[in-house]
Amino acid sequence: MNFFRKIYRTWLSGVLVCFAGLGYIFYLILILVRMLQTKKVFIPFFIIVFLAAAFALVFFLPTQKRGSEVVITVERGTSVRAVAVMLKEKNIIPSKKAFLVWVKLNKVDKAVQAGRYRFYVNEGIFSVVKKLRSAEPIDTSITIPEGLTIEQTAATIAAVLFIDTAEFVAACNNKDFIRNLGIEAASLEGYLHPDTYRFGYKVKPREIIARMVRQFVDVYTAIPPTAMSDKYSQSEIVTLASIVEEEATLASERPRIAGVFHNRLRLGIPLGADPTVRYAIKKFSGPLRVSELQNPSPYNTRIHKGLPPGPICSPGRGALEAALAPMETKELYFVAKWDGTGAHDFSLTNAEHDRKKLDIRNKNNLRTIEKLKEHK
Repeated sequence: MNFFRKIYRTWLSGVLVCFAGLGYIFYLILILVRMLQTKKVFIPFFIIVFLAAAFALVFFLPTQKRGSEVVITVERGTSVRAVAVMLKEKNIIPSKKAFLVWVKLNKVDKAVQAGRYRFYVNEGIFSVVKKLRSAEPIDTSITIPEGLTIEQTAATIAAVLFIDTAEFVAACNNKDFIRNLGIEAASLEGYLHPDTYRFGYKVKPREIIARMVRQFVDVYTAIPPTAMSDKYSQSEIVTLASIVEEEATLASERPRIAGVFHNRLRLGIPLGADPTVRYAIKKFSGPLRVSELQNPSPYNTRIHKGLPPGPICSPGRGALEAALAPMETKELYFVAKWDGTGAHDFSLTNAEHDRKKLDIRNKNNLRTIEKLKEHK
């Protein structure tokens, strides 16, 4: 079935043109016979017609088997002549001049769209011109996950698109650029909304940033306002949401963790969030040493009360909703269970919290010992 479909796609146009050409040739032969009968022989005219038919067969139809697939990208503003050069260099068409003539006759010269095209070696002019009316988009899809910093976002994008990460980071810290985007903050940390985007391969860093910030604004304004909207500024909500994003592995725990943090803020207790320490010292994996936990950075919420100066990552919609609508709870503490589920144990008092931490540590040590025994 695929074989016949391939033949249909490759040769149908050529076969139809051949039939039409044969019809014209047959008609010309009849005219020639009548001319011979009337002794009006126009041999030069017949030669011209024959050469024209041969020209069409040689240059417009594929004269040999199609070769491998060739992908050509046509950028905005590329002339038809430049397209002809590319096609000839890749051996997709046999003649640039014949191609330009056929493009002009079919009025395709003004309809060539920027984009990505898939051709085959020796495809032939008829098929190529037909394809030039419908380009594939040349945009690239990029998914930015929740919880990335500006630098991590730049690196994620640079892995897919050719951008200058230093230029990206600098733009995110440019005060005039930030102000023009309508954001009141020292940097765009927290405002590069995580989502899936499509960008052209020549997109500029500022265009990417502006798109991500617009997405943040759209998402944030779509969240129904709560009592927290009046109590805290947008910057403070985004900052709290970024901490919730980093602390909550499970989406279901975000409102509860946000509730714990709101309680601590209300009582003037330091948030005690290790992700803020990691952000301060740019250490995003591995255990934290005691000396690192005592880092004097204003982002260190283990030693400073209240919220840090700004977000520590870009939170997703779920974390923003949790920061604006936290769970009503009296809990002040939580600790990761380290059982592989990503869940936390919550406590009302510090004594209860310490007991749970010790119990979790003991269970974790037992699991480690059991794994070591299994490997022996």
